[in-house]
Amino acid sequence: MTEQAVRLEAIGYNPEWSAFFARAEVVDGQERLVYPVLFRAPLTAEFARVTHGLMEHARYLHRSGRSDLRLRRATVRPLPPIAA
Repeated sequence: MTEQAVRLEAIGYNPEWSAFFARAEVVDGQERLVYPVLFRAPLTAEFARVTHGLMEHARYLHRSGRSDLRLRRATVRPLPPIAA
């Protein structure tokens, strides 16, 4: 099993849901996938607990393959030099 790095982007809080939400980028080898994740907790929850919950949700979605919504990020390669 390969190691997956998870990076959280744009963490927010929705008081109607009593939940934190974010975009989570999972890097698995050369593949970069972004998942919308949710973690239910009060606004006063410790930030470490919230980020851990969001990251675990991203890992779960990635491992299960059951996420209906995900974004595959393209790998950017440098352009070849221009011939003079």
